[in-house]
Formats: sequence, C-alpha cells, structure tokens
Amino acid sequence: MKTNHKLMTTLMLLNTPFAIASGQPLEAINVEETHSDLAKTNIETQALSNTGNTETGSLLRQINGVEASRMGGHGLDPIIRGQSQSQLNIILDGATIHAGCPNRMDPPTSYAEISSFDEVTVIKGVPSVKNSAGGSGGGLLFKRDKPVYNPEKSVSGKVSALKSNVMNYDANAKMTAVAEQGYLAIQASKKEGNNYLDGDGNTVGASFDTTQGHIDLGWTPSENHHLKVSHEISNTSDAVYPGARMDSPKSDGTISRIQYEGENLGNQKGAVSFSIYQSKVDHIMNNFSLRNPPVMMGNSIKRETLADTKTTGGKLEFSHRIAQSDISYGLQTENAQLDATLYNRNNNKSLFLMWPEVTTQTNSIFIEADTTFNKLVLTTGLRYDSVEAEAAKANVASDMNKKASSLYNNVYSDYNNDNKASEGNLNGVFRATYNLENASNTSFFAGFSRTNRTASATERYMAKGGMMRGKQNFWVGNPNIKPEQHNQFDIGLSQKNNNFGWNVSAWLDNVNDYILRDLATNQYDNGINASAKDKSEVYVNVNAQLLGLESSFNWKLADNIKLMGQVSYTEGRNTTDDRNLASISPLNGNLVTEYYTDSIIVGARINFALEQSNIDKYYTPISQYGKTDAWNTLDFYTETEISKNWQLKVGVDNVFDSSYYRAVNRGSLGETYKVNEPGRNLWLQVSAEL
Repeated sequence: MKTNHKLMTTLMLLNTPFAIASGQPLEAINVEETHSDLAKTNIETQALSNTGNTETGSLLRQINGVEASRMGGHGLDPIIRGQSQSQLNIILDGATIHAGCPNRMDPPTSYAEISSFDEVTVIKGVPSVKNSAGGSGGGLLFKRDKPVYNPEKSVSGKVSALKSNVMNYDANAKMTAVAEQGYLAIQASKKEGNNYLDGDGNTVGASFDTTQGHIDLGWTPSENHHLKVSHEISNTSDAVYPGARMDSPKSDGTISRIQYEGENLGNQKGAVSFSIYQSKVDHIMNNFSLRNPPVMMGNSIKRETLADTKTTGGKLEFSHRIAQSDISYGLQTENAQLDATLYNRNNNKSLFLMWPEVTTQTNSIFIEADTTFNKLVLTTGLRYDSVEAEAAKANVASDMNKKASSLYNNVYSDYNNDNKASEGNLNGVFRATYNLENASNTSFFAGFSRTNRTASATERYMAKGGMMRGKQNFWVGNPNIKPEQHNQFDIGLSQKNNNFGWNVSAWLDNVNDYILRDLATNQYDNGINASAKDKSEVYVNVNAQLLGLESSFNWKLADNIKLMGQVSYTEGRNTTDDRNLASISPLNGNLVTEYYTDSIIVGARINFALEQSNIDKYYTPISQYGKTDAWNTLDFYTETEISKNWQLKVGVDNVFDSSYYRAVNRGSLGETYKVNEPGRNLWLQVSAEL
C-alpha cells in the first residue's frame, strides 16, 4: 500500500507537475508551480505509478486532500473535501463512465488504468464551471497527451513489470509510432492483485485480475489541428470484496471517443474543441462464485445482481482572447442509462429491479472568462444544467411481483407515483488570483462558487427490499429528492524561493438540501414512513456544512538532502439533525526526507492519521462501529538508473508491519465494518524505454 515516494512526495507538497527524463542522471525534481490556485493540480501519472500498489484509487490517496474508501483490493473510491461518488467529476480523457455496481464496487476510477494516461488533474472544489455538471467536491481529469513528432525517432515504447506482496504482478507495455501528420499509440496492461496480510498476520480478501488496453489513432495535418479516434477496454474479473456482502466475478468496461482540437484560428487566435463518446459497463456481483453463500435452514441462499450502464455524451467548446480576457463558452450533453436486477439464483427468478431502467439526460451551456489586470487574474463563470431523469420500469413487477414504485410508496410519505424528475440548475464561480513576483514569489487566491449537484440514479431510484437476521433491510432511493446546493468559499497563500516553499489553503462549504443516506428510523420527521424500519436505508435532504484546511512545505536542507511534509484536515456536519457526517477523514499527512546523487535516490516517509471520533453514531452506532484509532507507518524506497534506458526501483511500505485501517474504509452493516490496510509490502519494479 505505501509507495516509492521519490517523485510522489514532491508532487503532493507543491501540487505541481514533474517528470524524470529517461537516460538522465537521477536528481531531486525541480518543481515549478504552474497553478498558484491550489484548487487545481496537474500531475504526471508516471509519478503516481512509482508504488508497490498500482490500484488507481490507492495511488490517488497519496495526494494531499484526496482520500479513497476501501471495500477490497480493487476499486477504491476517491473522496475530495469530504465528498465522493457523483459529488466528484471523474473524466477519462474527455469521457465519463458510470459504475455498474449500485454499491460502488467499480467506481469510474476503477476503469482508469493509471499507466495508460499521461496526466491527471486533481480539482478541489469548483475553480471552473467548464468541466462538467455538478462536481461540488472537485474532480479527477485523466488525460492522454498528443505524441510529439521526432524525425530521428519515429517509433518509441516503454515496458515495465512490478512485483510486490500486494500485487502478484503488474505488467505494462506501450508503443507509439509518430509521423509528421499522424500517429498510432497502442498500450496494454495486465495485473493481478493478491489477498494480502494485514499487520496482525490475518489474510484480507483483496484479489482481482485486470486486463486493460487502448488504441489511439491521430491525424495532425498541422500543429494547430488534432483529430483523434480512440477505443479502450478495462476488464476486471474475480474481484473479492470483504467490505461487501458480494464479490464481483466480472466488471467489463469499454470507451470509444472522437476528439478534435483546433488552435490559433482566425484573427483572434481562437480555439475550438469537440468530443463525442460512448462508454459501457457490464457488471456481475454475487455471493456464491468467490465465497460461500449464507445458509438458512440447511439451504444455501444464492443471490446475484446483473447490472449494465451506457453513457453517451459530447462537448463543444470555443475560446477567444478579447482585450484582457480569455473567454470560453460551449455546450455539453450526457445521457446515462443504468439498469440493475437482483436475482434469486436458487430458482433463477428476479427479486428486485434495483435500477428500474433509469435514464438521466443532462444538457448544459456555460461561459467563463479569465481577465488579467497586471498581477491579478479574475475568473468569472456561469453554467446552466437542464436535467431530466426517469425510472421507466418503476411500475414493472419482478418475477417475485416486487415493484420499485411499491417500495417508494412504502418508504416516502410524499411519493405520488411520479417517476420522472426535471431540474434547471444555475451554477456560478468567481475567483481572484494574485501573483507577486518578488524574492518570495508570493501567490494568493480566493474564490466563491455556487454549485447544484443532481441526485445519482441510486439516490433517486434505488429499489431493494428484503430481510436480514429478522430485520427489515430495505435500500430505497427517493424519487422526489432535491439537488444539492453548494455555496463554497476557499482561500489560499503560497510562497517559494530556491530552498524553501510552502502553501496553505482553507475552504468552507455550506450546503442546502444535502443528500443524506441514512437509516429510516432517524428520519421519521423528514418525510419517511414508520413502515420503513430496522436497517432500512433511505435518502433525504438536510442542510450541511463542510470545512477543511491543507498545508505543505518543501525544504532543501543541503545540496543533496530535502525535507518535505503535508497535512490535510476535513470536518463535516449535518446541521439539520446536529450530527456528524459519515465518511470524513481525520487530520492526516506525512513527513519525508530524501537523499539523492546522480545515480541513486534514497528516501523515507512517515505517514500518519489522527484518531477519528467525530463519527455519525446515529447511522453506525458506536457499539458496532466506534472511532478509528490513530495510526502511523514508515516507508523506505530507492531508485537507480541501471543504464541509459533501464531503471530499477525497490521499496518497503509499512516497514514495521503496522496493523491499521483508515477512517473512510467501507464495510457491510452487520458483517464487516472495516477492511484493514496491507501490512509490510516489499516491492520491486523494472522499466525500460525503447
């Protein structure tokens, strides 16, 4: 789990992109800030790949202010500013993909193989309205760069192989052929995750197999025009989830895209870009393929869910320079279709239409301007999202004569059999960034945004009934749920000279109509019928407040020694019910020291998190959940250039084999409440540039 942090820690501390040049002597990375606004951070994925655990969600945890909840070894679900799932915009090279599992076994990042992308932009909060609808907590934008034509080397490639206690193996290969007016890029990866030992020597179910690959075909008739057609697959099989009541024998995803970028067009040197895409997911989860099913009265109880999603979308954007302003405007559309059915495999009859053929259509228009006044840049933007949602099969009965509409009616007092929703959401952003070029290179930013986040298919239309251990165990979406309205303010300051740099930022988010997943018994005064009881889970609107603080520093102690550190804190409250919000990380961070020469880098990192006792005890009672203990781990790592094109990396994560779990890890109510992190993890990686 812990990582080789030679590149990673510098990234986390200064939130800036970097790379190491093949064939060059090893040295500490010279980082130059390209974004003084710390709410938006560009990261080269090569840096994120230097670790003994290459699962994408695990890698993203290394970035200051980014967490991810663990349910098993695959599909760790990102959290930014205490927000997750559809509160974050996850965009894979211009495309979105919707998870196939209603319980988030396969979040969109599980289809984002890190080695296949060149860059990921981490967005915290809402510094722009251009990316997509919602995204109140921020987002992750994965990107593949246009290859650069080099007449002296038209064909290039890279291969790598990793072995660790956590990863049985991870093999990657990429080949790029670039001509003056076009290119072909082919990439593939194959990895196998292990069931690992935690710090107590107990086996944690975490195994999975992933096969991934993509092909890009590009046309570049001139330096100002770029047309790309691409297709990729990301298939995961036999994924084990100890934090759920089921495992996943299959999660197959595909994405197809057409993208165009035109620059320096016309007298205004404007730009235009468009993209269209389609993504699909085919997901299976059950309780019998990879585990022993529960037994009742001597009979096995076999359950299986078949789910599929299809997302089709596109975006058209124009930009111009007018006087002192860079103006961007455009249109965006997305159609998401989700369907999931729970089956009783003892008789092969359908029990519930969990996603009863749900469709969400979002059409958007946006405009944004960056205006420069000497050292001050003002960003202003507006976005309007029209949302139409429908559960077409809400009144269709399963084989066992269960209807989604019957569950909605049983749970929500204001349900009137209307299974359509329509919203018009206006969003805005205003930010000021001031850069003072002096000895300390001081930068300051402050911003305000108002963002509407529409409910997901699960929050609006989930339909699952049932009993567990004699108690009602419904999980039911709310067709009348309102969109969240986030009013967010953030502020930050940074300074940097040749030997020392630091930054600090703070944010506050007041949310009207926050969508809360809660036990029905806690919400009888908020539109929930008393017929929904016991462990039944529902969705209601409440008011909430989230706030946080992030800081980091980078100190060059001597010519060959650096000291670096970072810390992040988040707090969340349900102000309507005077309760804590669930799944909020405690204060956490790390401290790193690093020694480097031309041929080798050696470093050590202390990772830590404080105790988290600010839990939502009304959702997960203390007697069953309780606080999360403080923890700390130590990592060692080293990197060596074997030759001009060959590189060797070796590391030990969690050197002292500490036993711990993180506060936001997920588990099944009544079964498992926490999934322990890996114990000591020895790893080795060899890579070669061809």
